[in-house]
Amino acid sequence: MLLRAVFKSETTLGSHLVRLKDPADPTKQDGVVYRIPCDIGETGRPMQDRIKEHDRDIRLARTQTSAVSEHAHNTGHYPLWDEVKFIDRDPHWYTRRVKEAIHIRLHPNNINRDSGIEIPEAWLPTIKKHNNRRAAKKRTAERTTVENQPTTAEHSAL
Repeated sequence: MLLRAVFKSETTLGSHLVRLKDPADPTKQDGVVYRIPCDIGETGRPMQDRIKEHDRDIRLARTQTSAVSEHAHNTGHYPLWDEVKFIDRDPHWYTRRVKEAIHIRLHPNNINRDSGIEIPEAWLPTIKKHNNRRAAKKRTAERTTVENQPTTAEHSAL
């Protein structure tokens, strides 16, 4: 009896072209990892709620409980709230904390008071390699999107 192994790819042309739903606004999703220029954080609540909390901490000068507020008051460098970036999403607290710690390690020039959950040093080369591939893929996708947009002359002809 002869058995043949058949491998089927998870990704198909349809999975790349078809989007069944409009993507949800990341600021309204809960369970996110986010990046304020200079700081990386995570929250189980909607990101917009956490950003409002950071802003309130700055206005009320709560420097003991907020690294963002402490940084703003010590340096005069106030966050640009419209530059807050959604990094990742995970509904599970521990996994979200690991992702936060990974991003803290990937972006070492931050004001975080700690480096989050301990990540084994042996993981870092793999994490960095994966992150570089992900960034390259994102740049390629952005270039493709820009290249496929009509020029001003084409747009006015429409």
